[in-house]
Amino acid sequence: MWRWRLNSLTFRLTGTLIVALVLLLALTAVVQVGLQERYAREAARINGLAVSETLFGALHSHMLHNDREGLHAMVRSITEHDPNVRVRIFNKEGEIVFSSEGREVGTRLDPRSEACFKCHQADRPIEKLPPGDRTRSFSLGGVPALGAIRPIENEATCASAACHAHPAGKRLLGVLDVTLLLTRVEETRRETALLMVGATGGVLLLVVGVVLFVVRSSVHRPIRALTRTLSALGTGDYSARYENSKISEFAHLGGSVNQMAKELQRANAELVEWAQTLERRVEEKTAELRQAQEQMIRVERMASLGKLAAVVAHEINNPLASVVTYSKVLLRRYTGRANETEETRESLGILEAIASESARCGEIVSNMLLFARRTGSRMEPTNINQIIERSIFLIKHKMDLAQVQPDLDLSPPLPSIMCDPAQIEQALLALCINAVEAMPQGGTLTIKTCPTESGGVRVAVEDNGVGMDEEVRSHIFEPFFTTKGEGEGKGLGLGLAVVYGIVQRHDGSIDVTSAPGQGTRFTVILPPAPAAGGGGSAS
Repeated sequence: MWRWRLNSLTFRLTGTLIVALVLLLALTAVVQVGLQERYAREAARINGLAVSETLFGALHSHMLHNDREGLHAMVRSITEHDPNVRVRIFNKEGEIVFSSEGREVGTRLDPRSEACFKCHQADRPIEKLPPGDRTRSFSLGGVPALGAIRPIENEATCASAACHAHPAGKRLLGVLDVTLLLTRVEETRRETALLMVGATGGVLLLVVGVVLFVVRSSVHRPIRALTRTLSALGTGDYSARYENSKISEFAHLGGSVNQMAKELQRANAELVEWAQTLERRVEEKTAELRQAQEQMIRVERMASLGKLAAVVAHEINNPLASVVTYSKVLLRRYTGRANETEETRESLGILEAIASESARCGEIVSNMLLFARRTGSRMEPTNINQIIERSIFLIKHKMDLAQVQPDLDLSPPLPSIMCDPAQIEQALLALCINAVEAMPQGGTLTIKTCPTESGGVRVAVEDNGVGMDEEVRSHIFEPFFTTKGEGEGKGLGLGLAVVYGIVQRHDGSIDVTSAPGQGTRFTVILPPAPAAGGGGSAS
């Protein structure tokens, strides 16, 4: 089934060709019918002149001998033999002398009639009219007719005849008027016109059929094949190909389409491979980030435990030392007395137990202090921007989950500072994590760096989260103070305390500005060089 649309190339091409053929064949038919009619009129005119000359020759002898009966008999014979011929003779004054229709004899013609108006209109004698002006076409009783007039001139034989002599100076004696009814000619013309129209219609139908066949096989089918191929490619079937066409233009176009399909298939395969590779890499990086996050959690927990151990050890170390000291004093006081009783020896045993157990508690406290104590710092020249970029990389997964976007404004010409990169990274990670957790609905984490006038570095970590009021802000650097609530992953309130300790160990400063609903900004200033004795390894 053909599905032609008004705006399709096939419809426009076929419609244009058919309309052009219809117009061309119609014009040809009109021209041919016109030429046929012209030829018929010219043939009828020549035939009329020939008939008039023939009749004149046949009637000439009867007119010379003034044989009226013979003239009438000849005219009747002619009209009876061919009813489509009418013959009449009228004199110069227009009076009809002889006629195939007897009722006209004796009547006078109107000068405006078809037999007279040419001579009177041109104001020329009939004998001077050219043969082409001696014929006229008119309608007689609704039937087309052709009339031919033949002048009857005064001949020498007629002027000298004894019957009806005419003066030699009279040149025109009368006019022979022959009228031919073109009934058969008109019927033949109509039949010819109908045959020509029918033949034109048949030719038109044949040509239209040929055009439709050629357009369908040479245009419609290749275009449909191209459309199906392109539709398949558009739906993702890159294996679709256009079959070779016998028409060179469509074959070239199909080759281009097939080449494009191959390129699309190759590009799609590459994209699928890249997507799979990217998916694997994302999974690997996600696993790495998860491990890093777990490591950070462990580090934070260990830092919290270390801080707790340091606080506990600091609080109980002095009382334990006093207990050990006083126990040893009492042992020396009562040891070696002569009057030792059983109760005294028992008391000395108790004191020794107290001293030994207190010493053992002191060792436990010392071990806790060793656990809580920071490892030696490795101070080295460091670019703070690199640490910031690494910190953002480590929490990128956490930021994506929280719908937080990073905004880094890192000053390129920053001076290098002497610091422990691991501790500074720990501090920046804690600040960034706090900022992300302060934006539960997502937001922007902004980090800016710039040099200070003293040659150090200023780092600002800013969020647009919930913010803090004055009371909370005054306690944020205290150990075990937190606003995150209870539960797993909520923290112990040691993060900012650790940050504060790291900054203090680097002889830096940290400041915070915040307001409820307006976010929070931490500003860390690190000096260009560590404090005295800060170089190398600090224990």
